[in-house]
Amino acid sequence: MMDKVQRAHIFSAFDALKGFREMLKEQERIIVPKRMLSEDDLEILNQKIHAVEKGMMVTLTYFDNGDYVKQIGRVAKISFDENYIQIVKSKIPLKSIVDIQCEELEIYDF
Repeated sequence: MMDKVQRAHIFSAFDALKGFREMLKEQERIIVPKRMLSEDDLEILNQKIHAVEKGMMVTLTYFDNGDYVKQIGRVAKISFDENYIQIVKSKIPLKSIVDIQCEELEIYDF
């Protein structure tokens, strides 16, 4: 005979509303418009992007699918031909980036 705890474990993994929780979470998400940077901010961001080198530890803030995302990691690759920066395994389009923070860049007067 099973005790109540063992019996509860049998049914705990069952999700009768598979995908419903994810759908609700998506409905709760608020889409925010991408903020437009001023000409000065764009120039500073452009200088920072061109100063970033492979191997630097950076904190990127970028716009992705209605959300602003902050990602911290080491630059694996930066491609101006294909317009992306790769942080670990994530390829982030340069046009999506709104801010870059990096200790190595603090020596520059942006």
